[in-house]
Amino acid sequence: MARARLVGTWTLVLLAFEAVAGSLAAAELLRGPYLLARGATGITIRWRTDAQVERAALHWDLGQGRLDQARVARSLPSSTDRFTDWVVSLDGLTPGAVHSYALEADWAWLAGGGRALRFETDSKSESAPLRFWFLGDSGSNRPRPGTTTAPFGEGAVPHPIAVREGFRRYLGTRSLDGIVLLGDNAYPLGADRQYRAAFFNLYREELARVPLWPCVGNHDLDDAYESIFQGAAPGDQEGAPYYYSFDVGPVHFAILDPWKSWLETTSDPADPRWQAQLAWLRRDLAETERHWRIVVNHFPVYCDGNYDSDTNGPLRSLREDLVPIFDEFGVDLALAGHDHTYQRSYLVRGHTGTRNEFDPAIHRVSSSDGRARPITKSTGENGGTVYVVSGTAGGTRRSGSFSHPVFVPMDGDLGSGRGMAMAGSFVLEIERQRLVGRQIDIEGETVDRFELVKRRRSANP
Repeated sequence: MARARLVGTWTLVLLAFEAVAGSLAAAELLRGPYLLARGATGITIRWRTDAQVERAALHWDLGQGRLDQARVARSLPSSTDRFTDWVVSLDGLTPGAVHSYALEADWAWLAGGGRALRFETDSKSESAPLRFWFLGDSGSNRPRPGTTTAPFGEGAVPHPIAVREGFRRYLGTRSLDGIVLLGDNAYPLGADRQYRAAFFNLYREELARVPLWPCVGNHDLDDAYESIFQGAAPGDQEGAPYYYSFDVGPVHFAILDPWKSWLETTSDPADPRWQAQLAWLRRDLAETERHWRIVVNHFPVYCDGNYDSDTNGPLRSLREDLVPIFDEFGVDLALAGHDHTYQRSYLVRGHTGTRNEFDPAIHRVSSSDGRARPITKSTGENGGTVYVVSGTAGGTRRSGSFSHPVFVPMDGDLGSGRGMAMAGSFVLEIERQRLVGRQIDIEGETVDRFELVKRRRSANP
């Protein structure tokens, strides 16, 4: 009888062990990890596993190389039982510190360890050099029913992959402080499965170690954007993840959302939701004391590549609403996608009309195009803004004339008129009072470069 009980006990133990082993073997990392809402003392990390995982946790070190810190992850609400999304938000970290991290699923290592996964908090330093990668309209790496051709019908390698590889060649071993999306991140509807193909599969290596700040585009028709980027903004910002702001070192970023908060349902510029967002933008810019002020928005206020910002009603309304705010609060750089080309302006101010109403003597602050010599800007009201359109991370196409006078001419074989129709992405490098913007092609070459210098106002003018 005793032997029978012993055999029965071991049978139960073995069955329990097999159940646990089966559960561990089934644990699968389906998405991520990806980094959101990085600040000087905190960061949010998200990832996705199969639905069988019952417990997930994040392990990290405090800079000594030992993963001796752990926090149980919180599962996020989901409308499906096919997977589980997990999130951990860390705070109380040391500014400018590098941390290794790893993911756990049901008490087993899922990813990371060593130096394979790591993140760095913002140093808050005014002098530390910064580098950001901007991806505009990148979401064309997706399956297309009934065709095996690459996106936009050109080449054997899809353009988003070529653009990514070009950027990696350009970056080399240099540091990257952030990835900023310019909208239309997953075509055609921004559904969860399309984000998987067009975004998470494509930028897996970068997303695991570089913080991400998203911007919504007009192809985000599905609700997946809000689910994927929940927690993208630091603090408790009412408009996040659609419109929000964040700081990195001496830079203040404001992300706008004319789409979900306005144009998806109406083109009336007096729509209360849009007016509320404009009021938020004024407050946000008035409160920041950072040296550089950058606004990101999917829709350009000036363009003539795919779209004509003079004849396109929503773009014209945006120009009339946003340019006065940019002028009043000294916005230095406004970045957009939507138009699948590259166009870049002079330092301009005060122009809300059509191209025929543009007067260089009135609206152009500096005659420099920023190439041979820097564009010099003063701080404060009406200092001027440089406008960049870079909607080329997923490919390019052109139907316009590239003739808008706010934009600088492009050199000979690099473009035609005042723009470029070539696949690429935009890089922004900032150090102290100097800002350098670059459009990078699929070979990793800089096809346009400009430098902007902003002097601080003297206390004793």
